[in-house]
Amino acid sequence: MDVFKVGNDLTLDTLNRKVVKNGDNIPLPELSYRLLKVLVENAPNIVTHNQLIEAVWKERVVSDENLKKRVSRLRESLSDTYSEPKYIVAERGMGYRCIAPVAKVMSSEGNNNNDGADSQSTSSNKRSISRLPVVSFLALGLLAIGTILFLIFNLQNESPFNQRNEDLSYKAAQYYFKYTEKDNDTAISLYQDAIDSAPEKASNYSGLADAYLQGYWHYGKNEAWLELGKKYAKKAVRLDDSLAWSHKSLGLAYYLSGQFENSIASFNLARQIEPNWGEVSAYTSLAHIQLGHLIEAHKLATSAVELDPGNPLTNATLGELYRQSYRFSAADEQFKETLSKEPDFLISRLFFSEYLLASGRHIEAIPLLREVIQKEQCSQQAHWLMGMALLIDTQTEKAINEFAEASQLEGPYSLSAKVYLAALKMDSSKLTDLGAQVAELKFHGNQWAELTFLEGIVLMANNQTEQAVEKLELAVEEGFTNTYRYTHLPLNSSVTASKRFNRLLNLIESKNRGKMPKRIPPAT
Repeated sequence: MDVFKVGNDLTLDTLNRKVVKNGDNIPLPELSYRLLKVLVENAPNIVTHNQLIEAVWKERVVSDENLKKRVSRLRESLSDTYSEPKYIVAERGMGYRCIAPVAKVMSSEGNNNNDGADSQSTSSNKRSISRLPVVSFLALGLLAIGTILFLIFNLQNESPFNQRNEDLSYKAAQYYFKYTEKDNDTAISLYQDAIDSAPEKASNYSGLADAYLQGYWHYGKNEAWLELGKKYAKKAVRLDDSLAWSHKSLGLAYYLSGQFENSIASFNLARQIEPNWGEVSAYTSLAHIQLGHLIEAHKLATSAVELDPGNPLTNATLGELYRQSYRFSAADEQFKETLSKEPDFLISRLFFSEYLLASGRHIEAIPLLREVIQKEQCSQQAHWLMGMALLIDTQTEKAINEFAEASQLEGPYSLSAKVYLAALKMDSSKLTDLGAQVAELKFHGNQWAELTFLEGIVLMANNQTEQAVEKLELAVEEGFTNTYRYTHLPLNSSVTASKRFNRLLNLIESKNRGKMPKRIPPAT
C-alpha cells in the first residue's frame, strides 16, 4: 500500500484509505475513491473509459453515462472544476487522466531504515535493546489511540451512511437506464430514499428530476410530473451550480416545456462543464432543431455521435436531424445503423417511425408502432404516431381510437391528440376550448411550432378560412414544415382547395429544399 502526494494540497493514503486536502479529511464514497486511486496510480497517463469502468465497478455492467456522472461527483468532492482543473481532465474520445504532479511519499515495498545504523557501537545497540519494551509499549499505545480516533472519525463521516447513499444512487441510476415505466418508477423511489439520507447532495435531485421527466416524456404521466422534474432540477442547480448533470436535467425540463431558448442555455452550461458528454450535445441539437437552427443542430448532432458513438440517443438524434433537414437517404441509413445497435431503444423507434411517415412509408410504420405499443402501452407518442399513420392510410375509425388513447394519456402530444380527435369528431365546442389552451401555452412562453399549426386546425374547423391559412403560414415560418401534416389534415375543409393553400404547400416545399446542405445533392 502506498501514500501519494497529489499536487500541493492533496494526499492519497491507500493503506488507510484516506484522502486529505489541506489537512482536512475528504470522506469519498467507495466508487469515487476507486476512481481517484486508479487515476493517481496511472498519472500522468490517460486511463481509458473501459479501464476506469473495470477498475471502479469491478464485475458490474455500467454505461459511459455512469462514468461521466462519477467523474462529476469526484470533481465536486475535490472542489475541482472542468474550466480550471487542478486534478482531473477529460481527454476527448479516450478517457481521463490526473494532471496534478504525483509523488509517491511512502511505499510498503520500500525500506526507510538508515544503512549507517550498522556502524553503531555494540554498547549503543545494547542500550537500544534495553529500552525496547518501553518504546514498544508507548508506540503500541499511540497506535491504539490513533486507530480509535480514525475509526470514530470515519464512522461519523463515511461508513455506513455514505456507502448506503452511494448504493441507493447507483441502484436508482441502474433502474432508470433500463428505460421501462416500471423501472422508472422504481428509480424514483430509490432517488427519493437517497435524498432522505443525503438531502444536500445535488446529484440525487438531478437523478430524480430525470426520472420524473422521463415519465412525462415517454410513459404517459401528467404535467405534474413535468413540473416536479423542473422543480428538482432547479434544486440540483441551487445545490451545485458546477455539476453538469444538474444543468442537463434543467435543460431537459425546459425542452419538454417548449422553452427551447432556456433549454439551450442550460444545456450549454452543462457542455461547458463537461464538453465530452455526448448526450448533452444531442439534447442541445434537438432544441436547436425545434427552433429551426439546423446548421448548429447538425454540428451538435455529429459531435454527439463522435463523443459517444455507442449511445443510442446520440445516434437517434443524428437521424432526426437528417429527417428534419429532408436528407431522407442519410436518415434512413442512420436509423438502420442506430436500430441495429440497440433495437428496443424507445426514442430511436419513435424517431424512426416519424421518419417513415414523413418519407411516405406509413405502411411500414404501422407494424413498427404496433410493436412499440405492445411493449410500452403508455407511450403516448407511439399512440399519437399510430393515429397519424392510420389517418394517412384512410383508416379513420381506427385513427380516432388511437388519438383517443393518446388523449387519455398525458405527455407532450396530449394537446395535439385532443385537437385531432375533436376535429375528426367535428366537435367545434371542444375545439374552441382546446384553442384557448393552446393560446395559454404560447402566452406562457412555449415556443413549439406545433402549437401554431394546431391553432390553424381549430380555425379551419370553425370555418375561419382566412385566419386559418394565416396561422398555417405562420407555422411554416416558425419552422413547422412536416409536409405530411399539411397534406393529411384531420378534417375536410374548403381551405385545402384554395389557391392560397396550394401556395402554402409550395412554400413548404421551398423551405424544405432550403434546409438541405447545398453541397449534398437532393436524393432522387
